[in-house]
Amino acid sequence: MVTCAAYVLWGIGVIYKMEKFEIRIDATASTSELVGLVSFPGKYESDIWRYENLRFESGKIYGLVGEYGQGPMFLSYLLGGKVKFDDLKLYYNDTEIKRHDLERISWNLEPHYEKYKKAVVKKSIEKAIRENQCEEAFQTIAERFILTEPRYDRKLFQLSGERWRASAALGYASGKKIFYAPYRASKFYYNMCQSALLKALKELTASGAIVLLPVGSDDFMKHIADECIYIKQEYDVEELKERYQELFGTGEWFH
Repeated sequence: MVTCAAYVLWGIGVIYKMEKFEIRIDATASTSELVGLVSFPGKYESDIWRYENLRFESGKIYGLVGEYGQGPMFLSYLLGGKVKFDDLKLYYNDTEIKRHDLERISWNLEPHYEKYKKAVVKKSIEKAIRENQCEEAFQTIAERFILTEPRYDRKLFQLSGERWRASAALGYASGKKIFYAPYRASKFYYNMCQSALLKALKELTASGAIVLLPVGSDDFMKHIADECIYIKQEYDVEELKERYQELFGTGEWFH
């Protein structure tokens, strides 16, 4: 049986089966200051990520853990094809890829800022099934992602606890390989998991997808992610002590 995630048209003209794959970020050739800056729509103004070499394996949920402004959402949207690569090089296994390649195989779990935010749950999934030549019926996908019949005719942005599950189901039916998200607090993920979000995410990783969840701490994320990537900022406190000593006569305020 061919599942909805079985075949995806890759940007360089090759059709891959949903075999294991890896996305690799190579920052070694960067000639910039090794800092990426990007602005996002909505209440999140900007995020900065200090470039580093990273690898992401298919079939895993990744918690991207760090304060907002240190890069967790930047990294999530980078792998979603929403951010310019600049001097970075990205690879799908051993093949170098471009931003539009990632964009074609990625899907935002949060539909609010996406063009598909007004997609009707059942109608849009059935359309994706037809276009993707998927042998799974809508009802099968609805059961996989715990979609409830009273909400089949709702638009994605009208949903609350079911919103990310429905978005995940539509991305799954569309054959996407990478599912990314905006920055959210631990409490958000906890509340969404009370509405069976983790079941939907596990359906995605079982199909061979990568899931990226930016968050401020691992308090809850460590209980649902297969791997947490910690994004930390180094602070030169000694340099600040010296400056305060020079300016104000004491550096002992820092400890």
